[in-house]
Amino acid sequence: MGKYDVVVIGGGQGGLPAAALSARLGANIALIEMSEVGGT
Repeated sequence: MGKYDVVVIGGGQGGLPAAALSARLGANIALIEMSEVGGT
């Protein structure tokens, strides 16, 4: 199991930008999405 600075649950219109910004700032990200990234 990896170590992450940020774990984002849901890759919808809030989760995806949060994960992207965190990654740009240098965080190690885990994005958990049950279906398709991008939301419904």
